[in-house]
Amino acid sequence: MSGKDFDVAKNIKMTENLQCQMLAAVSQFFTAMQENATKAEKAEILADLEIVMYLLAARMGISKETLDQKAATKLKLGLLQEERPEWKTSLLELHRELGQKA
Repeated sequence: MSGKDFDVAKNIKMTENLQCQMLAAVSQFFTAMQENATKAEKAEILADLEIVMYLLAARMGISKETLDQKAATKLKLGLLQEERPEWKTSLLELHRELGQKA
């Protein structure tokens, strides 16, 4: 096996591992919600999800900035389509926060 083949295989293995970590964290989050976990416990799990998401994106050649830009674009669309004021407020707040990062 050549060095390049080894790197590809290693990348695939790491990507699969990150996918498993993401799935496990989602499962942990649902369990935490069902068991009325504390806000701190839920925040820990969501932070894990965010980290895995950014690592997985990086493995696929997608930068954190690109993810933030895509999210901001989706938030703009959501603001145009959303009719419920409470959701619009939440979407607008998140859009502003992402805009400050850029």
